[in-house]
Amino acid sequence: MELSGLILLRVHVTRDGEFNSLGFIEDGKPNQLVFVEDVKYLPQIDERKNITCVITTSELVSQIPPSVGIIVSDIPRKTFYEVHNYLAKLGFYWQSVNQSIASSSRIDSYVNMANVQIGERCEIEPNVTILPNTIIGDDVIIRTGSVIGAEGFQFARIGNEVIRVAHAGGVRIGDRVDILANTCICRSIFGGYTQIGDDTKIDNLVHVAHEVTIGKRCFIVAHSLIAGHVVIGDDVNIGASATISNNVTVGDGAIVSLGSVVTKDVPAGQRVTGNFAINHDKFLSHLKEIR
Repeated sequence: MELSGLILLRVHVTRDGEFNSLGFIEDGKPNQLVFVEDVKYLPQIDERKNITCVITTSELVSQIPPSVGIIVSDIPRKTFYEVHNYLAKLGFYWQSVNQSIASSSRIDSYVNMANVQIGERCEIEPNVTILPNTIIGDDVIIRTGSVIGAEGFQFARIGNEVIRVAHAGGVRIGDRVDILANTCICRSIFGGYTQIGDDTKIDNLVHVAHEVTIGKRCFIVAHSLIAGHVVIGDDVNIGASATISNNVTVGDGAIVSLGSVVTKDVPAGQRVTGNFAINHDKFLSHLKEIR
């Protein structure tokens, strides 16, 4: 799509350009439209060749590479979300999934779903809600009361105005995944999927936010909260009531102890503990010192 195609929004296009995805600067999507409000992010526009269009202020226009299309706005972040919400209504991100349910799967009559795909030998218990653009693999069990594909918590506070940000993506669940009762998994924002890998097991009352990617064979125990844009590797254990902050990466084989609050990346194979979570052995050593 070209920036000039947004004419109905009355945006100020100073240099036309073409894009086919939206997202934040760090997302790395091809042919991406982003917003830039601060000069400190300009080097990333130069480095990331995937960014083809930018919404920015008049003060920063002269520092945008000549190959990048430009919309000028007094409040770039607000304009960015207005463009996203407009395109989400138009179906820019994708067409809805055509419903397909394998005959070998058992779906309770009290399941609410539409425009979803469900693979072979799945079991969906009563009072589950599966919202559009959800794709479920084979041998998946979803226990009662869970919601798959919910709208996530993304609002933009701009001055005294609060903008609700549309979630235009879906959820993809791999094979042999178990999702226990009253868990909520939110769909992604800018198209694409929140993803749960094969053989992962998710306990009761877990919250998985938008744009999260969870690898294979993970165990995520009750009351865990995984915030948006988190990436969790394979074979990760997340203990009960742990909180993973947004934009964090948890490496393969890592362990997050119960009740931990993780605010920075966890290397592969490491165990972290505490609030805020640090290396488990270091935490125990510190605990001994202060007792």
